[in-house]
Amino acid sequence: MTPMLILNHQRNALVILEENSRMVAQEKYIEYYKRKEGTLKLDKDMVSSFETTLSALALGHQIEQPGMAHIDMLKDSEVTDKNIKYVADYDALLPFSVFGLNSIEQQVVSSRRAWIGADGNRWMEDNGNTGIKDDITVYVSTKESDVYHTTMDCTYITHEIHKASGEEMKTLRTKFGGRFSPCASCRPNTRMSVVYYTSGARSYHSTPTCKTLSSYIQPFKKSEAEAMGKHGCVRCG
Repeated sequence: MTPMLILNHQRNALVILEENSRMVAQEKYIEYYKRKEGTLKLDKDMVSSFETTLSALALGHQIEQPGMAHIDMLKDSEVTDKNIKYVADYDALLPFSVFGLNSIEQQVVSSRRAWIGADGNRWMEDNGNTGIKDDITVYVSTKESDVYHTTMDCTYITHEIHKASGEEMKTLRTKFGGRFSPCASCRPNTRMSVVYYTSGARSYHSTPTCKTLSSYIQPFKKSEAEAMGKHGCVRCG
């Protein structure tokens, strides 16, 4: 039951982080236009630092559940005028000691763009037909549910499997800047001489054939992807 409880904690925490990220992203969009119009005079670096600290502390209390300890939301979380990233590091407590371990380090990450940088009311240009012209085919990875890509060659959807030692995984970082966590399915550990990971994932694995390493890319029209709540990739979108 312990792995299921740990996964449940991760899912519940991610729902809270994603909801808050979406809300802050909308606020940042409004803030951008207010700053552009000159109606907002506060220094954006000061505002971002205050928002990061305040929201991270509040979220740390919101995601806390029985079985979670030492929740740290301040180390890697960041709210800027263009990006929102919440990283929750915590210990998942074990019901009994396993090989001297009383807990397992876990991490939950929510990351999204704060604003898309496009002009407001752009849908009214060309008598409302601009969307037809721009309705290109984009690509969505089932591993990256919030992002669409304009090209299959984007390195952010490259799923090349990399190798490293378990010890090296302690210092390696994901493309979002967070730490890798052991896969709940194949259960690797830092004592293993070789583990496997991909640049676009958040977990590492004990075997390259782990079913959770597989990923699928699906084509959609841009309008369909946006209607599903996707946003453009920061690299190719």
